[in-house]
Amino acid sequence: MPKNLYSDIYHILKGEIDSNVYPPKTILPGEEDLSERFSVTRNTIRRALKKLQSDGLVYTVKGRGVVVLEPIIDNRVVFSATNSLGFQDLMSYPQNKFIKNLTTKVLEFKEVEINEELSKTTSFTVGDMAYYIERLRMVNGKAMVIDISYFRKDALPELTISNAEDSIYQYIRDEGLFKIAAARSVATVETVTEKESELLELKEANCVGVLKKYVYTDLGNLFECTEMKYVPNHFSLVGFESY
Repeated sequence: MPKNLYSDIYHILKGEIDSNVYPPKTILPGEEDLSERFSVTRNTIRRALKKLQSDGLVYTVKGRGVVVLEPIIDNRVVFSATNSLGFQDLMSYPQNKFIKNLTTKVLEFKEVEINEELSKTTSFTVGDMAYYIERLRMVNGKAMVIDISYFRKDALPELTISNAEDSIYQYIRDEGLFKIAAARSVATVETVTEKESELLELKEANCVGVLKKYVYTDLGNLFECTEMKYVPNHFSLVGFESY
């Protein structure tokens, strides 16, 4: 299997849930059986199951196992603030079956030095070098999202515009640079700007949804600050809490 074992297992099990190999209200095989099936440790299986639960697909019932939850129907693009797999992962959500293609156009890619003003915006240290990247995200050919990102250069020293067009998170995993460990997210709504109105297919909407993320490595280093601005009536920001 490729390097990122838990991610591969997560996608396989997610696909099997989506295709009714494991229908709603059924119990997934136990950790030991899944460990044998995928030839990995039980800890790797737990990470994959934890990701499935954070997506709201399963829930661990003490004494019974991991049960598949009944799906929620939503005719908008479903996404999660906890997504650590990148833009292309939208297609893996069962509710997003209507998505046929996802494409990215890089509007700007340059190196910048973090000054006091940018430090307040990104929480990076003054004097840090960073990549400033603007990307337009298309869903089925329609411009639905603008990503405005800052990535610390010392964390991704060889980053290219090609990586930005494909997937920066996939580049991080493929190169084994570090583990994407945690993110702090803030969701707001803002009045649309003239630039956003020109780029996005807002129609009559006069506002954009905004999700700002601060993303950390497993060493606690803040390496990314991204502000995602999206067409509000086409997206559903979802979360899942277990009690």
